[in-house]
Amino acid sequence: MILKVPQEDIHLVWNETEPLLKKALDDCYTADDILKGLINNSFQLFISWNKKVECAVVTEVAQYPQKKICRYFLAGGNNLNNWLEPIQTEIEKFAKFNNCQAVEVAGRKGWARKLKGYEQKIYLFNKEI
Repeated sequence: MILKVPQEDIHLVWNETEPLLKKALDDCYTADDILKGLINNSFQLFISWNKKVECAVVTEVAQYPQKKICRYFLAGGNNLNNWLEPIQTEIEKFAKFNNCQAVEVAGRKGWARKLKGYEQKIYLFNKEI
């Protein structure tokens, strides 16, 4: 079962989702940053539930000057083939409901093979200075 966790229920699943998300964190966010963003509704949490939390995906809605997008930037879990397409569908419904014109995925290069229907437009590079 795929669902968007309501803001007021984040605390009910955080103990199960935090370890999944921690594996995917880089130096831009801590688990505490993610939790605060979920609690204040800056971020959204989608999960796959199969007797326990099987995966967690964090999204944010961003308003560019010319378009509004829903970006998912953090994902972690097990059994990718069980949840990837259904969670994409649910996130796309959420994006449409929130008047987003597009969905973006920020992630490792390997996602290009898994994300059906998504076009790779750019690579995201970073240099620490």
